[in-house]
Amino acid sequence: MTDILLCGKRSDHSLAKVLLPALARYGEVSYYHPELFQKSGEGKEKFLICDCEHVPQLQAEKGILLFKNSFEAEEKLRVPPGFLCVLEPQNLKAAALLQEAGAAAMTCGMSAKDTLSISSLDYGSAAMSLQRSVPTLTGEIVEPGDITVEVGAALSPRQILSICMVLLLSGVDASNGYRIS
Repeated sequence: MTDILLCGKRSDHSLAKVLLPALARYGEVSYYHPELFQKSGEGKEKFLICDCEHVPQLQAEKGILLFKNSFEAEEKLRVPPGFLCVLEPQNLKAAALLQEAGAAAMTCGMSAKDTLSISSLDYGSAAMSLQRSVPTLTGEIVEPGDITVEVGAALSPRQILSICMVLLLSGVDASNGYRIS
């Protein structure tokens, strides 16, 4: 199972509302928010998403820390080596804390400097460009290249990037592209 911690203001549902249906295509998703617990998708439980305002004490071996832009700076972080950290390049508060913690971070944005960027976007489809190798939670390495994405809903580039990065890091094969909604 892939553990995903969405870190940022509780009132910021912009990523959770699109991650749930998109990930449910690839297995069952359990979602926990302090005011809500829900499951969606079918098959074996594959994803656990915890929506939290602050980064909790991490006593698990691996997972994905996905920082919302609403994340507020807090005290020092300790990020175990098995956790993969994802943020947008303008999220300077999260970037500073991760740098202080000595944790590597992957960025999702619109520039060639970002780990994952969008190379083209059209109604119903997108082409993503993985700019550098990234590890999956299982330890496999995904090499740079393009990923096609069929987009079945009105999603922002930011949302598409976050969903695709979570799928990549979770080890969902991208060779035939992704289908998200």
